[in-house]
This record gives sequence, structure tokens and C-alpha cells, in this order.
Amino acid sequence: MILGVWLASASITLPPFCGWAKNVHTAGVCLISQDFGYTIYSTAVAFYIPMLVMLVMYYKIFKAARKSGAKHRFTDISRRERLSTVANEALRMHGMKPGGVAEECAAISRLLNRERRNISIFKREQKAATTLGVIVGVFGVCWLPFFVLSTARPFICGVECSCVPIWLERTLLWLGYANSLMNPFIYAFFNRDLRSTYRDLLRCRYRNINRRLSAVGVHEALKV
Repeated sequence: MILGVWLASASITLPPFCGWAKNVHTAGVCLISQDFGYTIYSTAVAFYIPMLVMLVMYYKIFKAARKSGAKHRFTDISRRERLSTVANEALRMHGMKPGGVAEECAAISRLLNRERRNISIFKREQKAATTLGVIVGVFGVCWLPFFVLSTARPFICGVECSCVPIWLERTLLWLGYANSLMNPFIYAFFNRDLRSTYRDLLRCRYRNINRRLSAVGVHEALKV
């Protein structure tokens, strides 16, 4: 998969050096090739196709999360009914068979523990789906304007120059770069342990930071 990412990146950046499309270097203007075919290919491979894959995959995750939520609500009602039945039976037997009451209480305790585990799993799945949705949405908002501009520019301005104001191009480019700045804040917003770790970093408390920022630490934090 890593090799595939590098090959896809190379297929975008190398063609102008290999004769397919020539970069523009005239009258103080430095532009990546504005060839129509290359522009469509490079923007599609760099952004539109990956974004489409991300949206399709998130839609599947969203459907799975909704299905899990519906299943949880159904089983939650079923468990509550069983808990009510067990509790009523325990009350009925109270004063007659102390041993039986203890068994019923133990059964209630087991059901409650199982319910807590199921709720914890459900909340973790919902949090993961929400976090992923926010990250995908912010990624699209940050990068879509730049790639729309890059795709449309040769059709509007021609292949030899750029009629787009330099300030607009740079603003949209830096909006895309800002996406990398936003991700840590998004993760911290949805993750209590990451917030605590960032707080310790700002206070120069570096004890166990590497362990807490490790993949295992983040995975364990998402369970809360």
C-alpha cells in the first residue's frame, strides 16, 4: 500500500519532467503544466478520486454505525425487560428463599455488567464514526477550493498563463495546508487523553509522553 501511494504520487509529479506536459516559465511566471489532459489527470489522482473513495467508505461506516445503533437500542429494550422480570422475581422470592434471592441478584449483576460493556462499545463506535466524519468534512472544505481552482484555471485562462490573482491562489493553497494544523485539534476535541497529553506538553511535562502518544496509547484512549 505504501509503495502504491509513492507510485501514484510519482505518476502525478514526474510527467512534466518526462515530456508529457511542460511547466510554464515565461515572463516571470512559474506554473506547473496547464495542459488540459495533465491538469484533469493530476487533480483527479491527487484529490477527486481519493476524496470519492473516502466519501464512499465513510458512507459505509455511517450505515454500519446506524445499524449498530438500531441493534443496540433493540437489545437494550430487551435487556431492560429481562432485568425487570428478574428483579420482580427476586422481590417475590424475598423472605422465602434467601439463597434464591442471592442467585437472582447475581444474575442481575451479570446482566448489568454485560450491559455496561455493550454501552461502552456502542459509544466507542459512535465516537469513532463522528470523529472520522469531521476529519473527512474538514479535509474536503480545506482542499476542495484549491483543486477546483487548479482544474478550472487552464480552461479559463489558457495553458500559457494564469489570470487568477496570486493572493487568491496562495490563500486557497494555505487553506489546504491548514488542514494539517486542524487535525490535532479535532482529535483532541474528541479524545480526553489526547487533551491531557497536549496539556502536559505545553507545561513541559514530558514523563511517559512517548508511551501516551504511541499507537497503543491512542487505541486505549479511544475505548473511553
